[in-house]
Amino acid sequence: MEVSASSSLTEKLSAALKNDNDLIKECQDIASDIEYGKLKLVIFVEELAPFLTDKNVTSRAQGTLALSTTLKHLSKDFLNENELNFITNFYCDRMKDQHEVIPSVLQGVLTIVQMSRLPQDSPARLLNLMFQHVHCQSQLQPIRKLIYLIFQTLLQNRKDALRSMGPDFIYGVISSIDGERDPRNLMLLFDMLPNFIQEFPLGHLTEEMFEVIACYFPVDFNSSASEAQTVTRDDLAYALAPCLYASPEFAEFCIPLIIERLDSSLRLAKLDSLYLLRKGASTYGASRLQPHLAELWPIIRKEVFPGGDIEMRNAGLETITELVKVLSTDDVIRDSFIEKVITDTKSSLCDVQLSLYWPAEKLLEAVAKANKLACAQVLKTFIPLCLGQYSTKTSYSDRVTLTESLNSLMAICEEQRFVINSVPELAWTDIPTLYLNALNTDNIELKLKTFSGLAILKSSLSDVARKLLYEKICMAVDDGNNQLKNTCHICLSTFAKIYPNEILGTVINQLAINDSNTDNTVFTHRLQALCAVAKIPELGPQILPNVVVVAMSNKLEKSIAALCCLRKLVAGRSDTFSIQHFLYKNCNIVELLVSADTSGCSTQKLNLIASICRSIVRKLDVKDQQQIVNKYVSILSEKLSESNVIVLEGLLTPLQRNVDIANKVNLLKNLLHLAINSVSSSSKEVSSKLISVLINKQTEDKNFLIVLNMLRDRIKNILEHDSNTELKESAILLNTWLTKALVVRGSQNSQEYLDFHINLLKDMEMGHNVANGFKTLSDRFEDTVTEENFCNVKLFYKQRIFQNVIQKNNDFDAQSRENYLMALTHLIEEVPMELLLMHLEPLIPLLIESMALDSSELILSTLVTLKVLLDTGHKIFHEQAQHFIPKLLSLTKRREMKVRTAALECLLHYANYPTVLILPFKTDVLERLAVAIDDRKRLVRSIAVKARTRWYLVGAPGEPKQS
Repeated sequence: MEVSASSSLTEKLSAALKNDNDLIKECQDIASDIEYGKLKLVIFVEELAPFLTDKNVTSRAQGTLALSTTLKHLSKDFLNENELNFITNFYCDRMKDQHEVIPSVLQGVLTIVQMSRLPQDSPARLLNLMFQHVHCQSQLQPIRKLIYLIFQTLLQNRKDALRSMGPDFIYGVISSIDGERDPRNLMLLFDMLPNFIQEFPLGHLTEEMFEVIACYFPVDFNSSASEAQTVTRDDLAYALAPCLYASPEFAEFCIPLIIERLDSSLRLAKLDSLYLLRKGASTYGASRLQPHLAELWPIIRKEVFPGGDIEMRNAGLETITELVKVLSTDDVIRDSFIEKVITDTKSSLCDVQLSLYWPAEKLLEAVAKANKLACAQVLKTFIPLCLGQYSTKTSYSDRVTLTESLNSLMAICEEQRFVINSVPELAWTDIPTLYLNALNTDNIELKLKTFSGLAILKSSLSDVARKLLYEKICMAVDDGNNQLKNTCHICLSTFAKIYPNEILGTVINQLAINDSNTDNTVFTHRLQALCAVAKIPELGPQILPNVVVVAMSNKLEKSIAALCCLRKLVAGRSDTFSIQHFLYKNCNIVELLVSADTSGCSTQKLNLIASICRSIVRKLDVKDQQQIVNKYVSILSEKLSESNVIVLEGLLTPLQRNVDIANKVNLLKNLLHLAINSVSSSSKEVSSKLISVLINKQTEDKNFLIVLNMLRDRIKNILEHDSNTELKESAILLNTWLTKALVVRGSQNSQEYLDFHINLLKDMEMGHNVANGFKTLSDRFEDTVTEENFCNVKLFYKQRIFQNVIQKNNDFDAQSRENYLMALTHLIEEVPMELLLMHLEPLIPLLIESMALDSSELILSTLVTLKVLLDTGHKIFHEQAQHFIPKLLSLTKRREMKVRTAALECLLHYANYPTVLILPFKTDVLERLAVAIDDRKRLVRSIAVKARTRWYLVGAPGEPKQS
């Protein structure tokens, strides 16, 4: 609303008060005038007098709102103490006004309590009147929030002023929050109350304060649609807990409450109670917990012993650990409690075959985790029982269980930095010898547990024991059992980190790889074991040169084994030893690999060489990369063959973009020739990928366009004029990678190439190949045109491809329709779910159409996509159930097993939709699935049984909750 320049301030405000946005704008202007000295605050208040003194309540509320809004837009340090005293008096007076004025008053109060020069007595004056005249719980939610924000602000900045109010402030807060139900306000309160309770002595109001908070425990809240995005039940539960243990004085009220809730049948109440006890134990302390232990322990024991509910059991065990930690401040209380736990579980530990053995063992583990003293007390009872059974039990399964128990307790001892036989009562034990003897067994599972246990004892094994262990590891490595392999490698690495010289002196000799007479299988096992410790800085320089020598040998099987190990090493990461730089600098591995005779090499070996080069070059700086390019690329590219192009790809793919490649055009021409004319399919693909990488990284200049035109002309010429199917397939593959290079980098030419590639789907002869190529365009697992290889990768390039394809829907008729739909389903598998949900409306008819065609490949791809989409539970699948479910039923009879399986999985997913939606289909589904459960293929029968069982429950009493 426009107001003339001559209008008075009162007239402006009169006009502005008719619209909230106008009022805010006008108050901002007024605040600015006040800060710049154009208007005095007192004059402004005087101008407001007609509103503030009006007999009409609405006018008074509007006038107060104008003042509060103006104050809100002033700087927090602008008003001086006298001005704020004046404003405080005004708001104190207005606090007595009618309820319609109160929201405007509270907005002003919230603003002034945030100001830095507020008089010392103002908080008490404001709060006393607010407690007298404003009943918080009779206000609307936003107004109650204002009151809580006033409390929060004063608690943060004006604690001394609040303390002067004594119990009046505490009682006022309790009265204000009592009965609050809004979850947003509760989150604000739960955030504020712990600080309030800790800062202000509650005295005789302690129990009343606790009861006001405890009424929310355990939290029972289901968020509405509007609240779901901001507040959840778990949010409230986790925020409430600190309020209940904010003061040690709450213990006498809170612990009985916890006991009561733990003894209920409500699962969430039990979990919340265990969480509260776990978090509050340290605040309450041992002396306050002790009187309640006799009640607490049996209730917690019931949840963890036997502990059928895993989440409940884990929560109970964590609580036991925390309780013992707190009780450990008093030796007598701790010892008494642990003795009670041991007494109640000891009978279950006496026989490893008892069903309660594991629950009892886990319970003692929880106690032992608390601290060293608790652990020692547990060990005194458990170790004799465990070792006694180990010596008498002959069953391997029993010994495996006992070994696993010992390992768990030894791991706890290791964390607490002591060993079992350091406990005086257990000085007689000799677990290392027991374990070393156990390694003579033929039972693999027992060996696995024993090796793991010896690795835990790494710091406490004697020299003799370690030497014997190394021999056992070497024997196990040579035996080559796949189940033991990883455990032996881990065990070897564990000791190598602490005793590298011992590993060098003993193990490397016993696992020698320089003996030409060593069996190839044994050689491979030794090589893998050595490479497992080659990441350790002290050992890598000794091991890696020998591995490189083997890798470059002319013994094919051993060479490939060594190359496999090197590839695994250079693909990994290490914070202490850069294997890639060591191999490059000290072993000259790039030159050795590049100069190796690759003629006649298997594709496997060539790919290994390329992969190793790629991982090493990727880790080098620009200078080293440039040296490699200068030294090797021209040699490889001039004599480009089907074998060395694979090696060249390993060198060029990971180059940084500012590395210069000489004669790049000539290189691209040679790669183009191979991509089209090579007889090797792998060489064709590698050449196309390499062209894609080079194009993606090249600067978009004149030469860039020349190269693009050269590539495009060759592709077009083949597709338009050549009759050779193999050449056309090669051209399609190259065009796919070329299009990817441009689209991924967001090239200005990319749209032209993408349109061309999409239009190729209309080619009756090659359209199917083009469709399959769309998976390459958006493949999430593709490792060539990636940021890791320093390529130009724009965000949302997949979305761009997908949206372009969707928009072309009407361009494809019946003859090319199948190709188009196949391309689309490949894209759907790769694009983000958020994008699919945005386009479900046009997508659903296309999915239905795809399922109706006769292409098994297309149907399968569609079903895979549909299964993922059904998990979203989107309403469109409710609306289209009459189309999808009958079609899925018909597909359960298809000849192809994968199609039948996928259709059944989709039906299983549909069974989780609301009963009212799917109940009409139940009879037909059960009838069709009765046939499917007799399918000739076991996998199909298995899924059919699951689907039919779930559909049988649709509409039945007590059926599973719908997703």
